[in-house]
Amino acid sequence: MLNEQTFQHLIGNTIVRKAILSFLIILIAFLIKRIVLSRVFSLFSKVASATKTRSDDFLMEKLPSPVGGLILFTAVYLALSLFHEEIVSPVFFKVVKNTYLVGVVYFLVRLLFVLIEAFFVFMTEWSDKRSSPVDEQLAIVIRKSLKVLTAVLAVLFLIQNLGYSVSGLIASLGLGGLTVALAAKDTVSNFFGSIIIMVDSPFKVGDWIKTGNVEGVVEDIGFRSTKIRTFEKSLVSVPNFAIANQSVENFSVRDRRRIRFSLGVEYRTPVEKLENVLVKIRQLIAKNERIHNDFYLVNFNRMGDSALEIFVYCFTTTSVWKDYLEIQEALYLDILKLLESEGVGVAFPSQSLYIEKLP
Repeated sequence: MLNEQTFQHLIGNTIVRKAILSFLIILIAFLIKRIVLSRVFSLFSKVASATKTRSDDFLMEKLPSPVGGLILFTAVYLALSLFHEEIVSPVFFKVVKNTYLVGVVYFLVRLLFVLIEAFFVFMTEWSDKRSSPVDEQLAIVIRKSLKVLTAVLAVLFLIQNLGYSVSGLIASLGLGGLTVALAAKDTVSNFFGSIIIMVDSPFKVGDWIKTGNVEGVVEDIGFRSTKIRTFEKSLVSVPNFAIANQSVENFSVRDRRRIRFSLGVEYRTPVEKLENVLVKIRQLIAKNERIHNDFYLVNFNRMGDSALEIFVYCFTTTSVWKDYLEIQEALYLDILKLLESEGVGVAFPSQSLYIEKLP
């Protein structure tokens, strides 16, 4: 057993005191790690599980590992730093310092990777609520690109802080980088065009759109281009930067389709019958449940070369092409039946030829 004198001698020894303090630092770090991971994160996990989103659950699942590693790594560094005066070798502490720097950057990069993943989980949920799902291939490309960018910045930070010249490295790679940048100009333009399409959501897969001189149904939104199936059944790939820089007409988002035509009746039609036909066509449209009756036009608007022209303008309650054609067909037939019942003839282009008898 230690007597009091021996105990006092040990306590007075600087190395022993620092060893005890180092042990306490590491012990406290373990306790903090345990409290943070088992209590704090456990509490936040319960709160996250009560929400409807998946991104917070993902964070609570992935964050403990890099946070716990950062706590323990910092504790070991602080414990070793106490022996700076006893260990005179500057190389040893330079190695310790650089190792700690590398370790901290490593755990911070892991932490940023988790935040990037959580952001894309959130974006997927957000886009699903808007009924405009994020293209999986595009999301993977952007996510990996952000991770690569984070890793590159971390490496440059380490190179700079380990005593090497980053500017010299960048200058040596400048010519090669310029060549690559020029070669990849279109790829980068398409990449940012893809981001604009994803964020702005002017259309989604399955939508009928027209952009430039291309019209059809969107089949795929990729990293480089958007594939559109035309109504001639050909597949057109349009570069994303071109779509991002021109107008896009999305026919699928409208809630109605327009019916517009001119009906020509014979010039010999009496005015009373013409007025009656106008009234009854308006009644046909107003009573048709598949045509919007909040706004429509039926007017005698032109005295043509060979007909009295009635202008009809209205909207169907559906935007589906097949249903639209059926509604339009039914309206045409109803109007023809009306004209037949009223004894009003449909005009056709004709010319009257007058021959004057000369003396």
